[in-house]
Amino acid sequence: MYKLEGIEFMGDNVRDKLRSCGTGVKIYPMAKIAKPEVVDLGDYCRIGDFVFIFAGEGVKIGEYTDVQPHTVFWGGGLTIIGSRVSTGPGTVFLSATYSHAKGLKMVDGLGEGTAKAIGGKCIVGDDVYIGARSVIMPVIIGEGAVIGAGSFVNKNLDPWGIYVGSPAKKIGDRPR
Repeated sequence: MYKLEGIEFMGDNVRDKLRSCGTGVKIYPMAKIAKPEVVDLGDYCRIGDFVFIFAGEGVKIGEYTDVQPHTVFWGGGLTIIGSRVSTGPGTVFLSATYSHAKGLKMVDGLGEGTAKAIGGKCIVGDDVYIGARSVIMPVIIGEGAVIGAGSFVNKNLDPWGIYVGSPAKKIGDRPR
């Protein structure tokens, strides 16, 4: 069982428990990482205060990526964030969803067979900017994409596109 209520997996206390941790990584004191043994942090990435990572199958964050405060990685799936990515404050990555099939509940902790999570993958390419309070479902975000603040991303995004809204829609292209 993972100790979530204490400081065991917070800030630099978690560094030696990670699957891998690159050179120059900054983990702020109030960041919390559950299941650190399936988390990889690339060189010089920065994990801000109040970031919560529940790794599920795993979380991999690329080099020079900046994860702003209050960002959440949640779900039983896999999340891969490229290099030189910036996540705005309050971004949420959801790597799993619940089945709403007949008779299933959509809540954890009710016992065997009462709910079914469907694991997915959140994959974010290199050089992506994600605006504050965006929600990212299990999708692929192409290299260089820009996502406006407060966007809801539930479909794959093309490389170098600019997206805004709920659901996110393409409004333009970003120069390479």
